[in-house]
Amino acid sequence: MKIAIVGGGVSGLAAGCLLAEAGFFVSVYERKNRVGKKLLATGNGRANVSNEDLSAGHWHSESPLPFDPGTYFSAEARREFFDALGIDLVQEDRGKLYPSTLQARTVLNALRRRLFAAGGEEVVETCIDAIEQSKGGFRLVSGDSSFFADKVIVAAGGMAMPQSGSDGKGHGLLKSFGHKKTRTFPGISALLCESPYLKHLNGTKIQGVVTLFRNGEKIASEGGEILLAKDGISGPPVLDLARAVGERKGDYAVAFPMLNHLEQRPEYRNILEGRSYLPLAAKDFLDGILSNKWVHVVLKECSLNGEEPMDQLAWEEREHLLNLLFAFTLPVIGVRGFDYAQVTCGGMALEGFSSDLESKNAPGLYAAGEVLDVDGDCGGYNIHWALASAHRIARAIIKSAQS
Repeated sequence: MKIAIVGGGVSGLAAGCLLAEAGFFVSVYERKNRVGKKLLATGNGRANVSNEDLSAGHWHSESPLPFDPGTYFSAEARREFFDALGIDLVQEDRGKLYPSTLQARTVLNALRRRLFAAGGEEVVETCIDAIEQSKGGFRLVSGDSSFFADKVIVAAGGMAMPQSGSDGKGHGLLKSFGHKKTRTFPGISALLCESPYLKHLNGTKIQGVVTLFRNGEKIASEGGEILLAKDGISGPPVLDLARAVGERKGDYAVAFPMLNHLEQRPEYRNILEGRSYLPLAAKDFLDGILSNKWVHVVLKECSLNGEEPMDQLAWEEREHLLNLLFAFTLPVIGVRGFDYAQVTCGGMALEGFSSDLESKNAPGLYAAGEVLDVDGDCGGYNIHWALASAHRIARAIIKSAQS
C-alpha cells in the first residue's frame, strides 16, 4: 500500500517513519528544497519537542479535541518514540523538553535516518497543488506531474512562518473535500504596543510577571523574561498571551514591573517607600534599583529632572513614581503577524474528522499537526501535538490494513 504525506514537517516525518516501518511504501512530498525547515527554527534552533506537564489545558480549539494529546501520546509513549530515534531529552525551565544536544538538527536528522532506513522517501521541491479521489485511492497533482496513493496524510502546516513552507496551502487542499476552516490568527508571537518610550527601551529585559488586561479587566498573567522591542514586547511569558489578544476583540494592555525578580522581595514596596523619604536626588534613588534606560522613562513620566530630593516630593508624586516601578503599562494594539508567529491558531474544523483524524468526507484522507484547528501553548506543546496526531493516524492506518 502506498501512503502519500503532504508536508515534510514534524508530523509528516513522524507519520512517515512509523508507517514505513510497518511495511507501507511512504513518500513525503515537500514544496521546499529540504524537509524540516520549521523544525530547525523552533526553540531558537534547539527544538523544544514537548513538556513535562501534559495536562489537557495546554491545547486549544474551537471544538473538543478528538483525543487528549497528553494522555494518548503520554510521557511513556514519548520516551519510546525518542528512544527509537536514539535521542535523549533534557528538561529546562517551565518543564520544556529538548534533545540533550540542544540542537534541532539532532531531531530532524534522526527522523530522516529512520524514514530512509525503513524504505521511505522524500520528494522535495514538489508542491502538491491538488488532491483528487481516483480509482480507490487519490491522485496528487503537482504542476504537470501526478502521483497515485492509496491513502493521503495532509501535514502541510498552518500559516505561521510561511518562509518555512507553511503558508496555508494545506487548508486549500482539505477545503476541496468540503472541509471547513475556522478563523485563523497568529499565536505564540510578540505583542505590538504603543509608547513613546519603546524605541528608547529597545533591547531591555525584565525578569518578572506580565499581566494582560482586556477592557480594564485582568485576564492572564505569565512570568519569565520579558523583552522590550521598538514596536512592542516579547519573551516566553508574552508569547503565551498572544492567543488571548487574537482570539477576541477588546481594548488590551499589559503591565509589568521595571524591577527584576520581585518574587524574591515580597516586602520591596514597603522598603522603597521608606527609602523614598531620604534626602536622595531622584536620579540617585532610581539609579540604585533600575537600569539606565528605565531611569530616563520614570523621570520623564513623573516630569522630574532628577535633581529633586526625594523627601521633598509631594505624596502624589511619590506614589506615582512608585506605582510606575511596580506596574509599567503599555497599550496593546495587536500581535505580530504570521511571518513572526510560531503557530497558527485555528485551522481545519475538527468536526469533519474522526477520532483518528480521518476525513469523514473522503475515507483514506487524513490531516495531522498544525493544519487542523489545534494549537498549543508555548513550551513544546505544538510539536507534541504534531507527534501525537502523527502517531494516532499511523496506528489507525496500520490497524485498518491488518483487519
